[in-house]
Parts: sequence; structure tokens; C-alpha cells
Amino acid sequence: MMGKVLFLAAGAAGYVLGARAGRERYEQISSVASRAWGNPKVQQKVGDLEGKATDVAKQAGAAAQEKVGAAAGSVAGTVRSKVGGGSGGSADDGDAGDSGAAPLGEQHHTRMPTD
Repeated sequence: MMGKVLFLAAGAAGYVLGARAGRERYEQISSVASRAWGNPKVQQKVGDLEGKATDVAKQAGAAAQEKVGAAAGSVAGTVRSKVGGGSGGSADDGDAGDSGAAPLGEQHHTRMPTD
């Protein structure tokens, strides 16, 4: 259904832009388009489509947020295992590698030697 509407709109736009009938024909087409757009049935469909688009956008946003959260958790876990695992323990030691380690936001940074 949406494809047909898009096709008709594109066809009308192409006709208007390519018409050689002059300003009078353009005004005629513009008047018909304005009346069609102002039709309550058309406005009802526009409202329905806006509602559907909003719902789809919310669902896509929620799905993206879940994926980003999962990826961030995975990256944070990898960073923690790399930073906390430097004391000789492996990542499978449970909390043994994290004993005394500061949370990621509170760690001190060391400077690299310069040339």
C-alpha cells in the first residue's frame, strides 16, 4: 500500500515538474493536491502512520540500547580482566585478580617515557 502511495506521489511530482501546460495546469494540480491533503481520511492515515513510525522507532531504539549495553558490558569485562589480571592471576580465578583493584574510573594513569 505504501509503495503505491509513494509511486503516485512521485508520479504527480514528476508530472508537475515536467508539465508543459503552464502555470494554469500547475495551479489546477496544486489545488487538487491541497484538497486531497486536507481530506480527513488522508489526515487519519497520516496520523496512523505517524503512530506506527513512532512505535517502530521506539522498538528500534530499545533494541539498539540493549545491543549497546551488552557490547559495553563485554568491553568493560574484557578491560577489567586485562587490568585486574596483571597480578599473576588468571581471569578464571574469580575475584582473586580484582583484590585491591580500584574501579575503572578511579585508577591512576602512568606516563609513558618520552624520547
